Amino acid sequence: MARHASGPVTVQEEPNSIRTAFLRRATSALERISANVPAKDLADALSAPTDAGSLAQLLSRSDMVGAAINDLDPLVPALARNVEHRQNLIERAGGTMSAEDAGRMLGISRQAVDKRRRAGTLLAVREGSDWRYPLCQLDQGEVIAGISDVVRGFAAAGPWIALDFLLAADTALGGRTALQALREGDREAVRRLIRIETSDGFA
Repeated sequence: MARHASGPVTVQEEPNSIRTAFLRRATSALERISANVPAKDLADALSAPTDAGSLAQLLSRSDMVGAAINDLDPLVPALARNVEHRQNLIERAGGTMSAEDAGRMLGISRQAVDKRRRAGTLLAVREGSDWRYPLCQLDQGEVIAGISDVVRGFAAAGPWIALDFLLAADTALGGRTALQALREGDREAVRRLIRIETSDGFA
């Protein structure tokens, strides 16, 4: 299948023309995808709670998007699965909030929130260009004890991995998630699991 030739887009171009070009390409891709997907699968994608979730659910299925899209960009399904997984994490975390909202809940300034994030005592994930704070790490206006252990323990892997660890059930914790264990005050068990997860295999 022939690829569509397109030159590089520069930020010097008019913003409206860039948006129009993006929408044209995105709409064209979605039209090709929807032509290959059964109505039932489209309905399943529409059951996602957000627009982004619907799109991610659809694009994550290489058998759905078809050879037309895979030939143009074989990484599309993998990238979409990553987006869908992050959407699921956000939902399981009870959503996210801005630094301003986190500050109001904690009774501190936005600057203090940013300082805690940089120090690794608050968990924040990137959504677009913004840092967003998962609601699940707070309890009655306080950060749950042990959140800093998770953030710092997975600093090299990144905050999305830290959030995934926090919300994943593990047999080492008796089937609980790390978040549940921390809420129950079992901080040392979570620390042990962090050491296991982040060790090089010789610890």
